[in-house]
Amino acid sequence: MANSKPHSARKRLISNVYSKSHLQSSQDMHTISQILLHERFLPILESAASSGSPIDVHELNFAAAMDFINAYIFGLENGSNFLEDVAFRKHFLDLYHSRKTYTFWPQELPKVTSLLHILGIRVVPKFVDAANREIERWCLSMCMASKANVQTSDNPSNTATPSTRPVVYSQLAESLQQPSTQTTDKSASHEHDLAIASELLDELAAGHETSGITLTYLMHELSQRPNLQANLREELLTLSPSLAPSSAQTNIPSSRALDALPLLHALLLETLRLHAAIPGPQPRVTPSTPTTLAGYDNIPPHTRVSALAYTLHRNATVFPDPLAWKPERWLEADKEQKEEMMRWFWAFGSGGRMCIGSNFAMQEMKLLIAAIYTNFTTSIVDDDGIEQEDAYTAGPTGNRLILRFERVD
Repeated sequence: MANSKPHSARKRLISNVYSKSHLQSSQDMHTISQILLHERFLPILESAASSGSPIDVHELNFAAAMDFINAYIFGLENGSNFLEDVAFRKHFLDLYHSRKTYTFWPQELPKVTSLLHILGIRVVPKFVDAANREIERWCLSMCMASKANVQTSDNPSNTATPSTRPVVYSQLAESLQQPSTQTTDKSASHEHDLAIASELLDELAAGHETSGITLTYLMHELSQRPNLQANLREELLTLSPSLAPSSAQTNIPSSRALDALPLLHALLLETLRLHAAIPGPQPRVTPSTPTTLAGYDNIPPHTRVSALAYTLHRNATVFPDPLAWKPERWLEADKEQKEEMMRWFWAFGSGGRMCIGSNFAMQEMKLLIAAIYTNFTTSIVDDDGIEQEDAYTAGPTGNRLILRFERVD
């Protein structure tokens, strides 16, 4: 949406369920975190550590992030299970990544792309269209399952599968204008379903990829620094309830407790700064009158301008030695320095177009990192291709990171 008013209106429909206060108090989010962490994620790491088998954590991070966001959007029963369903996970990721190099034409030149297609000239291969259709059908199927749950009962089902409410789906479905329950116009109802699915596809795509990339680079940095892992574990052992291996309970610490850990917070901020998952340009269009921006006067109306997290995060005046990963910069800075760093920090954007899922992302990533480094140490087996892509959304060029996990004593 280029126009800010429709975008703001759509964002307001679901912004409350992504607010920090809502997430911290959400029983659904607590249950999701508990189930995904103790029943799906940690058993995978335990098995790898016991067998000595290395893991591609980049793929695993995508899986964990996808399961988290889908469970919150659609409910645990209706969401994905990428952590355990390895075959479908690999299939989906192959589909998803096969499209990425062909997004320029439909995003930047949609009218030209459509015209060329009418003339029989394809600038986007057929397999990309097929991949998009399959991904869209998958998202729609989760929407329809959520819709069925909402229509039959407001309570979780009585199946053996742990269930939570489809939090985001329910909020969006209630907020969007929908056909009257008295109408028999099936096409209107279908259009309503498609509008919901279109919105939620954006959220699950962005939600899994950006968090997955960030977790990968944080684990890569920590895997090069055993002493920092030890310092982090010392901090994590102060949590209550504990995530330590000796803990018999399967509860989890609150997000407020995780937010109170300064080293954990600094590690994430520094990773988001140096390895922003979306370092590419965030385009905006100037208003209908000439404007001044960043010291440039009389910029013509309706001019496309952009800022990039990549360049903002490398301002050496604000971030000395900007190409170095230094989490201590966030711990040693005084109040004024922190405020200035946060003013330039753009991993989630800012203002009306700021990432709606930033609080969700920080909460899930802190929990996953806390669970990993409370229980395991990590070391690098193969980091070939770890350099970030030169792209809007930038993961490792090799699309992998192989680590070994060892249980802590």
